[in-house]
Amino acid sequence: MGGADGIELHAAHGYLINQFLSPAMNTRTDKYGGSFDKRMRFVRDIIMGIKQQCGADFPVSVRINAEESLEGGIDISQAQRIAAALEKAGADLINVSCYTEGCIEPGTYPQGWKKHMAQAVRQAVSVPVLAVCNIRKPGMAETLISEGICDLLGLGRALLADPEWPNKAFLGQEAEIRTCIGCLSCFQEICKLRSIRCAVNPCTGREREYPNLSYQGDGRRVAVVGGGPAGMQAALVLKKRGFDPILMEKADRLGGALNTADQGFGKEKITSLVAALSRQLEATGIEVRLGQPATVESLQALQPYAVVIACGAEPLIPEIPGIDNPHVVTAESVLLGESHPKGRVTVIGSGMTGLETAEMLAMAGCEITLVEMLDTMGRGAYPTVVSDIMSRLLPHHPQLLCGHKLVGVSDAGIELQRLSDMQSIFVPADTVVLAMGVKPLRMLAEECKKVFDRVFVIGDASHPGRILEAMQDAQGTSFSF
Repeated sequence: MGGADGIELHAAHGYLINQFLSPAMNTRTDKYGGSFDKRMRFVRDIIMGIKQQCGADFPVSVRINAEESLEGGIDISQAQRIAAALEKAGADLINVSCYTEGCIEPGTYPQGWKKHMAQAVRQAVSVPVLAVCNIRKPGMAETLISEGICDLLGLGRALLADPEWPNKAFLGQEAEIRTCIGCLSCFQEICKLRSIRCAVNPCTGREREYPNLSYQGDGRRVAVVGGGPAGMQAALVLKKRGFDPILMEKADRLGGALNTADQGFGKEKITSLVAALSRQLEATGIEVRLGQPATVESLQALQPYAVVIACGAEPLIPEIPGIDNPHVVTAESVLLGESHPKGRVTVIGSGMTGLETAEMLAMAGCEITLVEMLDTMGRGAYPTVVSDIMSRLLPHHPQLLCGHKLVGVSDAGIELQRLSDMQSIFVPADTVVLAMGVKPLRMLAEECKKVFDRVFVIGDASHPGRILEAMQDAQGTSFSF
């Protein structure tokens, strides 16, 4: 009656139907549990009811777990049996997924990592099989189809990141696809009972706020200072609105802080994001000036209608005795290969930058001590992302010190204060790596406000945050004038 062409039953990921199907979750002893046939009864009844009401030819897809990370849960052989029973019950399509810790893989998992699950299920049924294989790029989708892994590919987060993914693939514009970076900001927002958001697509979940662009740019020039995610997104939106943005970046390449963020393990998705944004700037004809630090004088020469400051931030280095010791370096310098710590290394701060730096150094053979003022590591990041990093870091046996504050640095190591009892603790260290956050670069913004009528400060230059906050800030600000 609603006009739907078909329906999918979600019988995976711990949802209700999955709870009946899984021997690890279904402990019933009535007609809906206790044996395979009884566990199947609930979903069979649902399929039967749909077919009775909507017609035998009304398409019904069922999404199932091919594997469950639960003791006694569904494995591939059971999934094959379930899929065959679903086909017999009238299912027209089987959508194959799995149930892992957190139910969703972080960005370090490779594309197609669970293709064996779909392939096994496809061997057990004659109806089409759809696979969700962490697909980010069209080439991988084509490969899985050509290999006979599945009949169809399902895209989830890829479409949150770029709703035009299928159209760009069809038109041969793969380079312009904004691929999902696996940060799980989307899941984090849901877990906080907020509307879904996406780090790389600021319109996701806010479609009513940005239904139509207001095209009153009239070719007026806007200077955008900074080629990080905020600056690039701002320039793209302004161009669409009819302005003439000129993007100025002091470095010899675009990306800003993303060129540091993509240096950790499995972070090539961020490199792809920079490439996609750069390609979009090129495709839309936006003038980009690289290797040109912006000054008030150079901006005045442009005679801009407005100036958007997105020049980012710099590492926070607190005023602590001994902090200027030569063996104290920043996490950014380590990630970029400018510093090469050896031996005993203490990393101060366990945000994503600190965790990824500690991970990189541990994998390079360093003896790691990770220090955090808060009571948990990785505060602010989605737990699955933190667990993923820890799964590679912990085998190197790092010393983890939560609830400790850095109060001093000496030639031999660092002095910490344990916040629970204010006791002093000395930790030997050959190198001290600071990952204590960043502070905005505000000098240019303050100078510009004295000269120009319309100055907008966005991204880390306004307030430090993640890619998500930078992109959201750029999108909102670019609509405000």
